[in-house]
Amino acid sequence: MKSTYVTLCLLSLLFAVVALFIPERPAMADTPTNPESLNITGPYAYENLAVFLIRDSKVVRHEDILTLQEALAQKAITISETGNVNQLLASNNGKKGVYLQSGDIVKGGRQDRVLQHDSLLPPKSKNVALNVFCVEAGRWHGRGEESVQHFGSSTGSLMTKSQKMAVKVSANQGEVWKSVAEAQTAVSSKLGHSVQSPTSQSSLQLSLEDKKLNENISSYVRNIESQLPAADDAVGYAIAVNGNVESADIFASPQLFGKMKAKMLRASAAEAVAEKGPGPVSTPSTAAVRTLFSDAESGAARNEKQTLTTSVSRKETPKSVVFTTDDPRIRGKSVHKNYMSK
Repeated sequence: MKSTYVTLCLLSLLFAVVALFIPERPAMADTPTNPESLNITGPYAYENLAVFLIRDSKVVRHEDILTLQEALAQKAITISETGNVNQLLASNNGKKGVYLQSGDIVKGGRQDRVLQHDSLLPPKSKNVALNVFCVEAGRWHGRGEESVQHFGSSTGSLMTKSQKMAVKVSANQGEVWKSVAEAQTAVSSKLGHSVQSPTSQSSLQLSLEDKKLNENISSYVRNIESQLPAADDAVGYAIAVNGNVESADIFASPQLFGKMKAKMLRASAAEAVAEKGPGPVSTPSTAAVRTLFSDAESGAARNEKQTLTTSVSRKETPKSVVFTTDDPRIRGKSVHKNYMSK
């Protein structure tokens, strides 16, 4: 009996020593999202916009996460000025994580800004630095009754490919301003009236709030949504404008995609309005979406940004780019993958 007890003690000690030499598992997604394992249906088309639904038969479940738009509306998060045009501070004052997506526009402060990178802020995180770009040239003071120090809402996001490339790929403020001005000119030309607001003519967000533009956007959204099948395994979609597949967004879960879908679809519709030509356009097949996936994933991976526990990596080729966001708060899948054709 005594010898058995000694043997068990020795085995326990051996296991403890071996455990010291086993490397700790990295704080990343268990299985980063593999686009080859996903199903693609569609296209669901209206005018010059086509949407492909991306579905995952092996969906994961995770804790409820607020979007930036939800968190600002609930006053669970504050986004504050720092005095630096290209940096803001975020504090999550709530009890849930908050997902901030690259391309989200925050309205208010001294100038409207757009977020450069994805971030997932845990509860009670304070004064987290955010890289941003200005999407409103010239203003550096309060606007109307808006706070000059804080940002009150995030209902819009970048709309055109050139805007997204300027923010995410080239990261150049001059190119951002140029892409905003070009989009305003294009939309104004298509609608037959200026979408520049007299309150601030350079503001992309105020242009996105133009009544006539929103009527056109709503027409696109209504027609596309009427075609989309009810799918509890939908985790994202790809977008084609004028017959060309331009981007795809894949999320960790149907839950997170469901929260982001409306905002992103409206931005895609706004781009379609800006890019609409005089005649009919061809509709690409799902093979074109697969081609975007395979080309972007063939690029060499490199780290793009680390914010607290959220890591963003980039793969890039001459034809395309993909940004992958991972965070240990969501296990089993990448939080977000954003593919863009060049």
